[in-house]
Amino acid sequence: MGTLLLATFVSTTLLSSMSQAATTADQWLIRFADAMYSYHYSGVLVYSREGQLDTVELSHDVSEAGEEARLSYLDGIPREFLQHGNQITQKISGETVASDRIHGRNPSGRFSGGLEQVKKYYQLQLKGQSRVVGRPSVVVEIIPRDNQRLGYRLWLDKESALLLKSVTLDPLSRELETFQFTSFAFTQRDKPLKKSDDKAAMPAASLPWLPEGFEVYMVKESVPVSETHLANMFSLSDGISTFSVFVEPLRADSLKEGVHQYGATVVVVRKVLNDNLAQMVTVVGEIPLHTARKVADAF
Repeated sequence: MGTLLLATFVSTTLLSSMSQAATTADQWLIRFADAMYSYHYSGVLVYSREGQLDTVELSHDVSEAGEEARLSYLDGIPREFLQHGNQITQKISGETVASDRIHGRNPSGRFSGGLEQVKKYYQLQLKGQSRVVGRPSVVVEIIPRDNQRLGYRLWLDKESALLLKSVTLDPLSRELETFQFTSFAFTQRDKPLKKSDDKAAMPAASLPWLPEGFEVYMVKESVPVSETHLANMFSLSDGISTFSVFVEPLRADSLKEGVHQYGATVVVVRKVLNDNLAQMVTVVGEIPLHTARKVADAF
């Protein structure tokens, strides 16, 4: 969950820059895409889902080596996620418990493929002005064109276009989870960094069924999913939303079949039998539950 939280606020994009003042939802999202290359920022934010509230401290910067980010939970057991370029490290009580490299194009999925690609599957609307953490902001809604994906409401700082608040919405526009800064500071760079122009090809991979617009952007084999289990992982994005599919051999101690939802994140676990080979399929990510079920049921 910490990795998902980090990815929500640390979003690599492929949108082009604009110099004129933003007056439409499209232009505000382009400014948002550019902002991380023009500013470094930090603050404390709250993350709310299903009655649970977490407080985390976040700092973000970008250097020639890539993104530099630190996310620390301020409640409960000390937990920390560190990003250095394409390396993400998880620490608990100061001890490193996991470290992995990000592979593939635009791993966070936000606006991958450009604005026009995103607009095939989402409507973008400017919903007026507001105020968050004492700062004037504009509200932008990202509305799905079908019921196979989630929607988002973003509060962008009027001065910098950095993200101050985000609400994830289900297909009925009900709020699933909220991120919001309670303290926020940023500094403008003397010279904005040049954005990455990564045109890496999509990996050759296919799954039995995917909702329209979702493409595989990363494939990893033998990914540890527990102390004793390895799985093949497929990560997918439609340019806004992301989810992953894990496929592993069925074992005596495999997860039980079932469905779970934690705010905007759903988990569907299903046992399948193909050519006398029993496997477990797990779908996890920010998509509607019925979409995740359909992805798993197609195996």
